[in-house]
Amino acid sequence: QEVRTLTADLQPGDVVVVKPGGKIPADGVVLDGRSAVDASPLTGESVPADKGPGDPVLAGSVNQFGALTVEARKVAKQTVAGQVIELTS
Repeated sequence: QEVRTLTADLQPGDVVVVKPGGKIPADGVVLDGRSAVDASPLTGESVPADKGPGDPVLAGSVNQFGALTVEARKVAKQTVAGQVIELTS
């Protein structure tokens, strides 16, 4: 059963579904689905990377095409994006 929740309420171990065009809310691992993920704002990669089960994903990345089921591993300030913001503030 899918339930809408705020990114701030996510905990490590939570499972989230990221629809096409949606931002990934936490650093985690893909459990199900395949898609291209654009992480260019965080990594500088020029093209989206294909992701599937077992692949890591970063918070703030944009899911391009297919729905992804992601297990959150790091949330909020623990994420790569959170650490970048903390270091540059």
